[in-house]
Amino acid sequence: MARKIIVSLVVCICIFGAAFIGIYKLIEKKAQTLPVNDPIAFVQQGHDAKKKVLVCIGDSLTHGTVSVSYVDMLSSRLSNRGIVVINAGINSQLAYNVTKRLDAIVACRPDYITILIGSNDAVASLSPYSSRRYIRQMKLPQPPTLKWYRENLLEICRELSCRTHAKIALISLPPIGERFDHPAFAASEAYSRVIRDVALSERLTYLPLHENMTAFLRARNPHPLYAFRDDKLLMYIAIARHFLLRQSYDDISRTNGFVLLTDHLHLNSTGAGMVADLIENFVTKAD
Repeated sequence: MARKIIVSLVVCICIFGAAFIGIYKLIEKKAQTLPVNDPIAFVQQGHDAKKKVLVCIGDSLTHGTVSVSYVDMLSSRLSNRGIVVINAGINSQLAYNVTKRLDAIVACRPDYITILIGSNDAVASLSPYSSRRYIRQMKLPQPPTLKWYRENLLEICRELSCRTHAKIALISLPPIGERFDHPAFAASEAYSRVIRDVALSERLTYLPLHENMTAFLRARNPHPLYAFRDDKLLMYIAIARHFLLRQSYDDISRTNGFVLLTDHLHLNSTGAGMVADLIENFVTKAD
C-alpha cells in the first residue's frame, strides 16, 4: 500500500512539474516574441519612402510585452503625421547587447532615433548575484559596471551618428522601484547621470525621463507594498498574472502599490505615457 502511495505521489509530482514547465515555456514564448514592427521585419516588408521613420531602441521597456508599450502609444499618435515607428526593443538586453545589433537599426534608414537602455545594466550592478546572472543569460564578456555602460552607450551613439542622418535623443532611465532611499533607485539615478553626460558630450538631445518621474513620484509619496529583490520575483509574478490571469498591467501596478511601475522595473500606462510624451515632443520639435 505504501509503495502504491509513493508511486502515486511521484506520478502527481511529475505531472504537475511537467504542467508548470509547459506553462512557463508558453509565457516565455509570448513574452519574448518580437514586435511585428521590429527593424528586421520593417526592412523586409519595405515602406513608403514618403513617410519618416522613428526607431525606438531599448530593452523590455521598449519591447512592450512585459510592460505597457510606449511604442504602441507613439504609433497611434504619430501615424497621422506620416511617421512610422519601429520597435527596436528586446527584453533583458544591456547596452552591450545593443552594440551588436546596430546594423539592423541603420538598415531602417531612420529619421529619428530614441535610445532608452540601461535599466538592466543598473540592476546587474547591484550585487554579485545579479552580475553573474546577466553574464550567463545575456552572454556578456565581462561583469557589468557603470564605466563599461558609459563605453557601450558612447559606442551606440557614435555609430548611429556616423552611419545615419537621424536626429538622436537619449532618454534617462525610469526609477528602479519607487522607494527613494533604496540602492536600486540610486543606481537608476547614477546611470541616468551617465546618459545625460553622454548626450551633452555627443551633442545629442537629452530627454529627462528620470527627473520627470522622480518629481512625479515625490509629489505623490508612493508606498509600494514590496521591496526590490535581485531575483525579480515580483516581475515574474506580474508576467504570470498578465498572461495567465489576463490582468492588465495597470491593475497589477495598483495592487502592488506602485504609481508609475508594475514590478519595480516595468511601466504602467501612466509611466509609458510619460515616455511617449517626451518622444512625441522631441519628434515634433525636430521635424
